[in-house]
Amino acid sequence: MRLGWLALLFTIAFQTSGAFAQDQSYTPARTPEGTPNLEGIWQPQSSGAAYSILPHPAGFLLGAGSKTGVVEGGVLPYQPWAAELVKYRLEHMEMDPTGHCHYEGVPHSMYFAFQIFQGPKDIAVVHENMHAWRIIHMDGQHPKDYLAWMGDSRGHWEGNTLVVDVANNNDKSVFDMAGHFHSDALHVVERFTPTGPDSMLYEATLDDPKVFTRPFKMKFPLRRAAKDYQIMEAGCFEGERDQVHIKEGLATIPNHYEQKLNTDPGAADNKPDKK
Repeated sequence: MRLGWLALLFTIAFQTSGAFAQDQSYTPARTPEGTPNLEGIWQPQSSGAAYSILPHPAGFLLGAGSKTGVVEGGVLPYQPWAAELVKYRLEHMEMDPTGHCHYEGVPHSMYFAFQIFQGPKDIAVVHENMHAWRIIHMDGQHPKDYLAWMGDSRGHWEGNTLVVDVANNNDKSVFDMAGHFHSDALHVVERFTPTGPDSMLYEATLDDPKVFTRPFKMKFPLRRAAKDYQIMEAGCFEGERDQVHIKEGLATIPNHYEQKLNTDPGAADNKPDKK
């Protein structure tokens, strides 16, 4: 049920949110092919990113709150017209595709538990939320004339780090429940770096020239799940109750973006211009 999903988010939000220190000296176990073995179930410590990837107060739809968020610098470099649209989407949360049980895209799907399966030529990522999954192809090029909720993932190794280039994203998924959106020009480069036998650092560089003034980065640590943890079926439609609460939830997050929409730290006017 969706209420159970919200309860899970509250639990994750209360867990430690500080990024694990990256240990360059750690040597991970290897697969038979000789690449770092990342297999297993991983739980993100994502500071309530599903609610908002920026620092945010506690609230019905924004969880337990986060003083840091997951975005480097704590701001998103939206173009002025896009910053205005973010506020509109916040006031119309019925537009949020996650409330309609759609795939969440990348990096949104990474805020929840997921399982990695490694093969000689491909790596599969099974996401616990929304029944989502994706294949990271370790060769080949992104296809042409193709867009998808989860995009198209192509990977390679840089030392012990798995680098994943995610392109072909549609403009339907979002970054969180707080109105942060992107266009179909979104390009994501993910980095999965093992920092210990049961820890990994997730980093992502995001670029979308249609919507943002520059690329930006986010990161958060991943922790290996307990041995008895299982990826369960995510029942989103069954007993879905979120939609009836969406408008009520708005009252808990007033003025959330009053200071967060300054897309240019050197700009004289903090308020975005209308398109």
